[in-house]
Amino acid sequence: MPHTINRFSTVTAAVAVALFFGLGCSDSTSQSSSTNQTQSQDDGLTRHSYTVRGKVVTIPSAERPIDDLQIRHEAIPDYKDRMGDVVVNSKGVQGMMAMTMGFPLADGVSLGDITPGDIVEFTFVTTWGEDYPTYEVTTITKLPAETELNFGG
Repeated sequence: MPHTINRFSTVTAAVAVALFFGLGCSDSTSQSSSTNQTQSQDDGLTRHSYTVRGKVVTIPSAERPIDDLQIRHEAIPDYKDRMGDVVVNSKGVQGMMAMTMGFPLADGVSLGDITPGDIVEFTFVTTWGEDYPTYEVTTITKLPAETELNFGG
C-alpha cells in the first residue's frame, strides 16, 4: 500500500492532469510509442497499463525513501479515462501530453543502477478510483544514454 505522501503526490499529479484536460493547456504534438492494456479486476476498478519512455528527474533516496520517482515522460497518445475512452482535451489533442510526474513504485520494483538523468522505458498502471486515478510503476529499464526522446514543443 502506498504511503500517505505518495498518495498526496499522486493526487497532485491527478489534479495537474485534470487541470490540463479541463482547462485546455497548450498542446504537445509529440507522439511517443506507448502501449496500452486495459485490465479489470474483481475489485470493480478499471486499470490501464502503459509502456512509455522518459528521463529520470529524481529518485527516492535513503534520506527520503517515500518520495516518488519523478520522470519526464513522452506523450501518451492513447491515454484513457475511467470509461476506457482516449482522453481528448479542449483543444482536440488526444491522450496525455509530455510532462514530469511522480510515480510510486509497485512492491518489488527496484531502480537498480538507475540515477537522475538516465533515459528509461517504464510501464505504469493507472487505477481509476472514485474521483481520480492513481499511478504505480510496475517495471523500469534503463535505455542507452544516446536514446533520443521526443517531448514535443
